[in-house]
Amino acid sequence: MFFLRQVTLVAIGCLAIVGCSDKPPITSYTVKKPEPLPAMPNPHDAGLPKTLPGQDAPPPTGEPTDRTLAVIVPTTPQGWFFKLTGPEAAVAAVEPAFNDFLKTVKFADGQPTWTLPEGWQQQPGNAFRFATLVIPGEGKPLELTVSGLPNSGSDNVAYVLQNVNRWRGQLQLASIAADALATETKTIDVGGTSSTLVNLAGHAAAGGMQPPFASGAPNGN
Repeated sequence: MFFLRQVTLVAIGCLAIVGCSDKPPITSYTVKKPEPLPAMPNPHDAGLPKTLPGQDAPPPTGEPTDRTLAVIVPTTPQGWFFKLTGPEAAVAAVEPAFNDFLKTVKFADGQPTWTLPEGWQQQPGNAFRFATLVIPGEGKPLELTVSGLPNSGSDNVAYVLQNVNRWRGQLQLASIAADALATETKTIDVGGTSSTLVNLAGHAAAGGMQPPFASGAPNGN
């Protein structure tokens, strides 16, 4: 009897201790450590693109692959453009003939006339060209395009600069400011008019050649 009373008291004491505790029992968990995120590539590391989609691509490097020889003749009321573009070596090979051709250009009734070098052929113009002159070579024939654009003569520097920079863009070269025209181009006489000779080497951009422009009027090459 005494033994049962002792057991009962111990049980009541244990219940009292548990019932008086306000703290929940402590439960432990084992949480797996998350895997570290992969490091993002640095766009400035060698071999990685330097731009994101939608941004301008970095200028190409290495030896120039393409070349443009062109002349802007700022006559009024219409200026004239003589432009030859192609692989660098092919254009360089016909540069002497190009220079000789320019010496034969004259203007009658506001339009150019010329004498073709031996082997050159003249094709009719279209909505964007006054004429196309085909120049034979070792590879694919080159085309010298002749086109005209209205020119009021009020700002020949702007007239020249916007087309020089457009041609530079076609070869993925940086634009220049007006004060750089004197060092980046050459002044020559074409048909009695002071004209601008452009000689550029670079890498032809995708998308082809766009027409020259002045006062928003596309008509040329």
